[in-house]
Amino acid sequence: MRGRFSGLRGVVGVAATLTVLTGCTTIESTAPDLSELRPDLTPQQAGALQAGYDGRAMQEPTRSGPVAQTGKKVWVISCGQTYQACSILSSSFTDAARNLGWNTNLVDSKADPSVATSLIKQAVAARADGIAVFSLDCPGIISGLKDAKAAGIPVVQYTSIDCDDPAFGGGEKLFTASVNVRGSTSTAEYYRAWGAARAEYLAALLGNKGKVLEIRETSQRTHAYSHEGFVEQMAISCPGCEIVDVPFTFAQVPKEATAVWNSALLKHADAAAVSFSIDSLMGLGLQSALRQSGFRGITAGGEGLNLDLVREGRQTTETPIPYELAAWGLADTLNRVFAGEDPDTLPSEGGGWIFLDAEHNLPAGQMWSPAFDFKGIYTSMWAGRSR
Repeated sequence: MRGRFSGLRGVVGVAATLTVLTGCTTIESTAPDLSELRPDLTPQQAGALQAGYDGRAMQEPTRSGPVAQTGKKVWVISCGQTYQACSILSSSFTDAARNLGWNTNLVDSKADPSVATSLIKQAVAARADGIAVFSLDCPGIISGLKDAKAAGIPVVQYTSIDCDDPAFGGGEKLFTASVNVRGSTSTAEYYRAWGAARAEYLAALLGNKGKVLEIRETSQRTHAYSHEGFVEQMAISCPGCEIVDVPFTFAQVPKEATAVWNSALLKHADAAAVSFSIDSLMGLGLQSALRQSGFRGITAGGEGLNLDLVREGRQTTETPIPYELAAWGLADTLNRVFAGEDPDTLPSEGGGWIFLDAEHNLPAGQMWSPAFDFKGIYTSMWAGRSR
């Protein structure tokens, strides 16, 4: 699947040098000017590609905050352990919780809001001190959230959309706090920006032409916002591209969804690229559909979880989200709530994304991780040794 991508080989031969400063990551790039090496790129495309490879969107977490509020009993509601992102988020949170001196109970919602609601109610009945939720929108778990609020149990979230979101009619806000990512607690804002970044990356590879199959999940607003950001930016960055919408739901995975993807690939055999933001789909039928259809174009993934596929040439790109950092940030968010900080004015926990492919930012034989030592930052802060 590298055929259409080979023109980028060796574009940036020297890695960017990262200088970590308090609250952000500053880039001192020694990479060559892409606008000179790739004359087919517009200045905007070259700039976006350079910034993505340099990792200029990445920020480190705030270095000051309360010490660990030890001895807490916290329930961790996974969005579905079958999905790699959910598994990484929940396990990373429990890792951070151990460093905070908490006792955790990790439970699996199996990507089912009704199951998640039951688990939240169980946490309330068990008199948990706090609850962490990943990728479960408020309306689907509303009765559980209301029970937790009535019991005075804080519920913090990452990649979930609250009930006050305009898409849900602007109802009551029920999550106690959300992770502040890059200066904003708006999950919608972050995922729109990430979707737009994915579009800028793909547009630069396509060179302003080609049909793109955009595989998108429709049951969660987080993925909807990512899709909206992607489509809106593609219209700007690649006006000559055609976007073909390929919707599916988690409930259709794997069998029905695979049939949907296979049908789209066969119907649009002239597609230049396939875009998907959920990396786990490759192991849940999408890779099979790509292989069966004989697709040879660009495969533009999302979360940074399929690095072996990138190494093997079976996936072209990733735009990694630092899920470990986010999970530790959520643990810090809950620790701040336990310490009495105002949930509406919590500081940034960092975050961001980078562009990754076979020639750029691909670590040897391991998962991608931010260049800065976020675990050291957090553990020092929780021990009262902010650095």
